[in-house]
Amino acid sequence: MARILIAASPEPRIILERILAGHQFTSAGTPAQATKCLRDQAFDLIICTVLFDTSRMRDFLRLVKDEKRWEQIPFVCAQVRPNALTLAMATEAVALASQQLGAVAYLDIQNYRGNAEVEFRHALEAFIK
Repeated sequence: MARILIAASPEPRIILERILAGHQFTSAGTPAQATKCLRDQAFDLIICTVLFDTSRMRDFLRLVKDEKRWEQIPFVCAQVRPNALTLAMATEAVALASQQLGAVAYLDIQNYRGNAEVEFRHALEAFIK
């Protein structure tokens, strides 16, 4: 069982908690809340959704990767709701920016076929040390 920080608004958070059932979650709705969680607890994985706190995923990622004590925590940028980003170009730009800022991955649930939630779970769990 991994300790996972989920930085997301309520709807994506509920989806992620369902997908990752069996792990231990802490949720945050703003970068300030997420930062406090990181100061207070140790995590095995950070998952931050694209539209976190009105599109502040990039700001939170930069903050985590600039802090020595947190920079080694795998940070996954995720999209779990269909059509959160509607243009392919926007999705590609977010994926590229995420990786350039130090995220281990940008995962979009829409890219998985078959049982998307199971495949998405396996992709996320691959980053847990």
